[in-house]
Amino acid sequence: MIQRSAYASAAVIVAAVATVGAIAGKFTGAPLLFFGHIAAMCCAWGLMTSGSVIYSVCTEWLGFEIGKSRMVHGIVQSAAVVFAAVGYFCIFRNHQLAGASQFGFDKGNPTGKVVHALLGYVVLAWMLLQASQGWRKYSALSSGKVGFLVKHGLNGRGLLLLAAANMVIVLSTFPFSQALFLPLAAGVLGTTVVAVLLTAPKPVASAREGGDAQPEVENQEPADLYEKLAAGDQ
Repeated sequence: MIQRSAYASAAVIVAAVATVGAIAGKFTGAPLLFFGHIAAMCCAWGLMTSGSVIYSVCTEWLGFEIGKSRMVHGIVQSAAVVFAAVGYFCIFRNHQLAGASQFGFDKGNPTGKVVHALLGYVVLAWMLLQASQGWRKYSALSSGKVGFLVKHGLNGRGLLLLAAANMVIVLSTFPFSQALFLPLAAGVLGTTVVAVLLTAPKPVASAREGGDAQPEVENQEPADLYEKLAAGDQ
């Protein structure tokens, strides 16, 4: 029987796709490099958000084993990094051709755009770190080790929230009507918050201690790994 979390995860993916399309669609008339930046960065956010909840979709809807679901998660999140790199290249080249600052420090530039540019570098660096840690975690779990079980997921949720906030910040700098801005911002923030809540770790009961709750472990790793955690074998 498909759990409710799987339906919620599927809804997050649909909402992310719809939000990406809605935002990118507003910039189709922009210069190519600027549109490329917007579209690629929106896709990066959509992939990160979808990839964070894809475990339950893969296991509940597609019947994948946890190892295969973990691989799908890694591929989707790696694709997000690629889109982010493309988006950064587009805006870097756009600024270069225009003789503008790569950090938004141009005279008369709105504060929101400066903040967006600076936070953008933080998000990019965080994405690279997260991707590196994620593949290290995948390698460790594939070989039966239990390291990297909590920090990677916690970092990922923080990254999602920061990326969403940065998107809303820059959307606020465009001359959108309130009737347009609010739904776009709600789509980004709402989808992200639901994804973060769905991927928050749940306490796992220990067979050794009669069901006493153990420290949080993300993504409900296989039972044999929980046994090692319960035994203190870290």
